[in-house]
Amino acid sequence: MSRPCLLWLAGSCALFFACGPPDESIEAGPPSVVTAQLGAEESIGLEHRKRCQPPVKVADLTPTPGHTNVGERAEVDGAVIIGTIDLSGNNSAVWKLEELSRNHNAPPEWRATLLLGGLPDNPRFFSVVGRKLLFVVDDGVHGSELWVSDGTPAGTRMVKDINPLGDAFGDAFHGLANPPVVVGRTLYFAADDGTHGEELWRSDGTEAGTRMVKDIARGPGSSSPGPFLVDGRRLLFAADDGVHGREPWKSDGTQNDTRLLKDINRGSASSSPDSWIRMDDQRIFFVADDGLHGRELWKTDGTQDDTRLVEDIRPGTADSSIAELTVAERTLFFTADDGTHGNELWASKGSAGDTRLVKDIRPGLEGSRPRELTALDEDVFLFADDGTHGLEPWRSNGSTGGTRLLKDTGEAPPGFEPSQLVVAGEKIFFYAHTPDTGQELWVTNGTTAGTRLVKDIQPGPANGISGDPAPAFPVGGGVFFRAFDGTHGAEPWWTDGTEAGTKTADINPGAASSSPDPIILTRDWLYFSADDGTGSEVWALPVACFPKD
Repeated sequence: MSRPCLLWLAGSCALFFACGPPDESIEAGPPSVVTAQLGAEESIGLEHRKRCQPPVKVADLTPTPGHTNVGERAEVDGAVIIGTIDLSGNNSAVWKLEELSRNHNAPPEWRATLLLGGLPDNPRFFSVVGRKLLFVVDDGVHGSELWVSDGTPAGTRMVKDINPLGDAFGDAFHGLANPPVVVGRTLYFAADDGTHGEELWRSDGTEAGTRMVKDIARGPGSSSPGPFLVDGRRLLFAADDGVHGREPWKSDGTQNDTRLLKDINRGSASSSPDSWIRMDDQRIFFVADDGLHGRELWKTDGTQDDTRLVEDIRPGTADSSIAELTVAERTLFFTADDGTHGNELWASKGSAGDTRLVKDIRPGLEGSRPRELTALDEDVFLFADDGTHGLEPWRSNGSTGGTRLLKDTGEAPPGFEPSQLVVAGEKIFFYAHTPDTGQELWVTNGTTAGTRLVKDIQPGPANGISGDPAPAFPVGGGVFFRAFDGTHGAEPWWTDGTEAGTKTADINPGAASSSPDPIILTRDWLYFSADDGTGSEVWALPVACFPKD
């Protein structure tokens, strides 16, 4: 029985090909530890582990024919910790992946250690606090609670049974809208102890250092704090104290200095602040409704007096539909509808006098409907429809004259419009469709001439990139992405933005797909999951395969 072949392609050239007997370098250790290393034949010519080389399987965490489905992930003290998801619902786990090969002349080698297994729930919300990992999981005994790990099985334990009667973190916590945040060496989060409702808590990873900050909605009612914005050593968030409605609050982590920032919609009504974004110490923007002007743009410096409406963009009580808040250097860009120009690109520096429509890209009530605002230096990149060219990439420096179409890529079928803007170094990558090339990866340096197809990966009108693709993953000045070349299935690809610098590895040989999915980027490696035909596992590609920023 032969091992699957690894074909490493650069353009149309095969740079690496290795086939051989079954990989005997996967050695079973103790029950909770397995080690994976590159076979000897794969190390030929790879004297330096940080040089670009084909992807390496890190470990077989779920023996054939199982799949390791990776959920949460974090880098802690030089090691990678991942949460694996068991789709059957009874054997999710937390693993530590530790690179052992410190000798630059040695082939890469990892140790995989099971920190916590047999979980009925998926580990969630990995947060690095100092040299520890805090996360939320249900161990099947205590309900959904806060756990800590120092990177060893013995040091992976529940921090505190916050709610002895049930779950400290309910179903709403499982969403992505309200994750915990780290300030210094303290984790802040919303939890329910079964007595005070869902309130603001803090933890340093010890039982003694885990406590409720304040019972904002006194008694069993919940203030439901969040989402959180970290402003230096202070938190800003929305909460409902049961008296003033849902309003902006601030906290320095102490009970006395956890207080209502301002009752924007006076009385028991709620202003429901959201979309928090920080420009600097004096300008934190958010969207709120004061009951008079609709949902509009607000700012604060953390004081009551300077928490104020920036501009009533759509006069009266109607909302201006503000979205896509993005800071580029000293300018806030966002989308809004003033009731006259439709949904268009706007900018602000924090006062009514400098809050303005950047450009009426598509005149009339429909608007150009900008989306995916992405900052690069002082400019913002976006997709917009001017009514003539369809949805296309644009660039703006905040002025009318400096807001321009980058490239008319041509009419795309529904579901294949340009999408997924990603910054990598001083370049922007995205996907676009043309009749001649299908949907492929594109790159721009912010000029019309520099907005171009990277490579027609599946030659001709067929799509190299599937519909509704995941965004490319930035690494230095390049990206890692999934694509089809028409021969090898969906495989990992990486590029520096040039056709010659666009490469791939055929992890699942032939027409089968390895379906790669990025996991985490460390100093030396990009970790991703892929299926070589024996199940989906964790792989690694050297960062040296990508250009520096």
